[in-house]
Order: sequence, then structure tokens, then C-alpha cells
Amino acid sequence: MSSKEGSGGFRKRKHDNFPHNQRREGKDVNSSSPVMLAFKSFQQELDARHDKYERLVKLSRDITVESKRTIFLLHRITSAPDMEEILTESEVKLDGVRQKILQVAQELSGEDMHQFHRAITTVFIYF
Repeated sequence: MSSKEGSGGFRKRKHDNFPHNQRREGKDVNSSSPVMLAFKSFQQELDARHDKYERLVKLSRDITVESKRTIFLLHRITSAPDMEEILTESEVKLDGVRQKILQVAQELSGEDMHQFHRAITTVFIYF
């Protein structure tokens, strides 16, 4: 064991020496400066893009789950006596999938789809 690791086996990180809620040199930041305003604007833009990406990932997962459920429901048609009921239920599930695909399209309207392709790529595997 090296002398840096100590008895616990873990090295202490450099930032652990600083108090968490204090500024290092006590400098006050002017929040109305043009640079800070530009950073705030950029932060809001990145937050909005990240939120949209997360919504698209969630919709993509929902589409995948509902598609698989519909597929497994349709697999039961051969062994179930009530074929019409299963077909009706599967149509309702597919309408839900269509609505989620419409939500994805609405999220992507006016956007460069290539920025969000990783969030929705799995959707196109099933359709």
C-alpha cells in the first residue's frame, strides 16, 4: 500500500479539503455583467435541450414497451378463444403507440432531428 492511500485504501481527493458552501477567495460575482448574462442564456438553452432529450428518451421507451406488450398480446391469439377481444385490445394499445409517436413528432418539429437521434433510434427498430 502506498503512503498516499493511507490505512483505508482510498486517496483523499483534493477538493475534499475545501468547505462546500464557501467561495475560495471570497470574490463576489456581478450577475448583471454581459458575460454572466450570456452564460445564463447558454445555461437555459442547454437545460431546455437536455429536458427535451429526456422527454424523447422517455417517449421512446414508452413506445418500445407498449409495442412489445402489443406483440406479446397478439402472440396469444392462437391459444385464446376470444380472438376478437384480443384484437380490440391490441388496436387500443396501438392507438396509444401512435399517440406517443405523434408526441415525438411534435417534440421534434422545428428541431434538427440529428441532435436527438440517439434518444429516438430505438423507436424506429420496431416500426
